[in-house]
Amino acid sequence: MTESRFPKRNYEPRPKNRGAVKRPAPARTPPEPRPLREPPAVDPLPIPIPLTQPQAHTSWDQQASWYDRLQGDAGDDFYRELILPAVLKRLAARAGERVLDISCGQGVLGRALAATGVRSVGVDASPALIEAARRRAGELEGYLVGDARALIQSLAAASIAVPFDHAALVMALQDLDPLAPALAQAAAAIAVGGRLVLAMTHPCFRIPRRSSWGWDDDNGVQYRRLDGYMSAVAAPIRTHPGQKEGGGSTTSFHRPLSTYLNACGQAHLAVVACDELCSHRRGTRGPKFGAEDRAAREFPLFIVLTCVRLQEE
Repeated sequence: MTESRFPKRNYEPRPKNRGAVKRPAPARTPPEPRPLREPPAVDPLPIPIPLTQPQAHTSWDQQASWYDRLQGDAGDDFYRELILPAVLKRLAARAGERVLDISCGQGVLGRALAATGVRSVGVDASPALIEAARRRAGELEGYLVGDARALIQSLAAASIAVPFDHAALVMALQDLDPLAPALAQAAAAIAVGGRLVLAMTHPCFRIPRRSSWGWDDDNGVQYRRLDGYMSAVAAPIRTHPGQKEGGGSTTSFHRPLSTYLNACGQAHLAVVACDELCSHRRGTRGPKFGAEDRAAREFPLFIVLTCVRLQEE
C-alpha cells in the first residue's frame, strides 16, 4: 500500500493578522516540496456521528486481509520505529511472564514479545485477524476470538487462567465503544501491581475531520489546526482509500484525553507514565523542509499510557 501524504488542501492559509507588518513577496515562488506523511488508514468518510451504542460486530473482520499485508511479521514502520519500542519498554515483561494482548489484530505484539521469551495470549473480535495471527504464531503465542468488552468470559470459555502478569491494548482503544467495560475487563485480567500499556492515536492532535496541517506564509511555519476537541464523536475511516480493493471502512471513536484518564481511574488503573510519540518520517528537502521538520517534532501522532492495577477498596 502506498503511504498517504498530507494533501495540498491541508495547507490552508492562517487568517491574516491585520496589525502585522506584511513581508514583501518573494521574487518567485519555489516549487512545493512533498509534504510530511502521516500513517495510512486515516482518510475519514464525510460525516462523524455522535457516540451512541456499542458496535454489534467488528468491521475489522472485512479489512483483515489488507491489514495483515500492511503489518506483515514485524509491523509497518510506525509499529517498528515508534509504537512497539515504547510498548515493550513500558511493559518491561520478563521471560517466563505472561502478557495478555487485547485487541491483538494479527499478532504483531505477540511476535515481538516471543522474541524476548515472553508468553502471550492475544484476543481479538475478528476471526479473520485471529486466523492470520495463528498462521504466523510461534510456540510462545496463543490466540482466540473474543470481545474486549467481555474479556473474562472469553478467556474462561477457552479455559485460559487469569490473572496475567501484564496486558497491552495497542492501537485499538480508539476503536472500542463503550470504553468503560473494555478497561474494567482489562484490569480484571491482570494481577494487582501488573501493568496495562495503552497505545493509541493521540486524541489531542489527530482527530478525524477535526485536525489538519496548515501553512503560515507570514511567519514561515507549519501549524496544526484543530476544529474541535471536547466533543466525543464516532467517525467512519476508510482503511485503504484510492485502492481498487475493497473500499471498506472502520469506525474511530474520538474522545478527549480526560475521558481516557478518568476511565482508567474508574477501572482502578493508576496512570504512572505517559509517552507521546512524534513521527519519524520526513518529507523531501526543499524550501519548507525546516518548518515541516520542526512541526513533525512538535506534534505527536501517538500516545502511550502506562497503568498499574490497584487493589480495589
